[in-house]
Amino acid sequence: MSRRSLAITCFAAALISTQASAIFVDGHGYYGVRGEARTKPENIPASSASQTIDQFFRLDTELRVNDKASAIIEFKIFDDERESYMGDRTAPQPCPSSGGTTDPNCTMPAQNSIEPHYSPLQPKITKAYVQYSMDYCLLTIGRRGRQWGMGLFLDDGTKPFATDASVFDGVTCDINIQKSQTLGFSVGYDKISETGSSILYSGAPTRSYGGTDNGDDLDQLFLTIEYNDHRANAGKGFSKQIGIYFANIIGGENTKTDIKLADLYVNFLMNNFVWQNEVYFRLGKSADPSFALLGGVRTRTEEEGRVENDVQSIALAGSLDYYLSRSGAYTGPKEYNQGNATSQSLFFNYAYAPGDKDGYRPEYPSDPGLPTQRDKKASAVAFHKNFKPALLLFNGRKNNDNRRIDGIYDPYRVMNATVYSLGYRYESLESGNFEVKAVTAELNEAMPKDLTLLDAKQVGSYGTNLGVELDFMYSKKLGKEFEFGAAAAIGVPGDAQRTRTDEEAVNNYMLQSYAAFHF
Repeated sequence: MSRRSLAITCFAAALISTQASAIFVDGHGYYGVRGEARTKPENIPASSASQTIDQFFRLDTELRVNDKASAIIEFKIFDDERESYMGDRTAPQPCPSSGGTTDPNCTMPAQNSIEPHYSPLQPKITKAYVQYSMDYCLLTIGRRGRQWGMGLFLDDGTKPFATDASVFDGVTCDINIQKSQTLGFSVGYDKISETGSSILYSGAPTRSYGGTDNGDDLDQLFLTIEYNDHRANAGKGFSKQIGIYFANIIGGENTKTDIKLADLYVNFLMNNFVWQNEVYFRLGKSADPSFALLGGVRTRTEEEGRVENDVQSIALAGSLDYYLSRSGAYTGPKEYNQGNATSQSLFFNYAYAPGDKDGYRPEYPSDPGLPTQRDKKASAVAFHKNFKPALLLFNGRKNNDNRRIDGIYDPYRVMNATVYSLGYRYESLESGNFEVKAVTAELNEAMPKDLTLLDAKQVGSYGTNLGVELDFMYSKKLGKEFEFGAAAAIGVPGDAQRTRTDEEAVNNYMLQSYAAFHF
């Protein structure tokens, strides 16, 4: 045997006898860019137009060592996706020598118009968890997202142009619904807070909380049960999906929290009808200061004792679609968007979010000796920030946030409102998707009459009608990697949008275009 043959034989024997291992790395995500112009985002005649270019980036990276174990990390690079970062962050320049300064740290924050330099983008980890698959449970541990139903209460923020996400630290055991199964459930534990801070309206707390004191802990136990026969009854005249989400939030002596949540979701497919509905229930009491944003009241001082708000409330949202026609079919997997499938449908959407009329009143008067003007209830419900019933209503820019009122109105999310929309949708894999809808919204809780007489005006001072909106949307997907679209909206404000004594609220017009790259 030649030396070359002997060397090859020895190398092959070494490979065969050596135990090999590998780590597989995979990733997927998107980059989206959206240009938008609004004429009067605050519905005030003197307000300036808003012109922005928003960017969105998300990357899920998975490290897998075998068929059972993997680690997933979600990366994002924009701190606040409601803001525009295109050309916004600049790298400082040195001061001109003519300024006479000798300080080497003197810098100018202004951008160089002919030689721009931007501050580098910093990636941030928004989710990080590990998964291990067992015979009866998919175990997930870490910071993970949660999605439920129509996204009324829980939305994991994985869709392009989502600006918020429901994220929890903890452990989940999922029994996934397989093709041959119709019933599944999950159970889990979330550590909402380990080290809280002061919950007081004013003054310093007498007790120092921290990691070794469970008095400021917030813990959550949850359970989901879901029945889904959509896949088992595919092509049949009737199929259904019914699920319920239970959660119990328990807090220590700091927040004195005991809240029960239930979220019932149904999705019925009945020949040409599709009905989705989600109902959200909330019961219990809490001294969590966050409920002041929903019309409740914070604890003023440690000496006065904890103020526990009653948080009982019910909210709902849904949609009813009727297909006028359906033809054609998909070619290959549905996510590749290939084929000639076409459909036309009419749809009706509705949403009801209760409010709390005490939110119109100040939480505490300026005189420290007077009691709060609010009762110890927080009955308002604010829908998830990604739940958008319209292009303009409840979808304000950040300069609209000063119009927010506790438990009454939020320019960026549905709260204290009843919303209806009626529209027509045309979907075609070849031509793209077109949608037109009319939207109307009304405040549920009106401003008390004594407050309408005050000189300072705010949303709701002149009535409860938020206005009417007409939306036009077009979108087209090219395979699974690229989608683009355009939209336009006409917003006619109602009397509730008027905030000036000498000026009526004016119309707001919007033009929008976007593109999203999936990888």
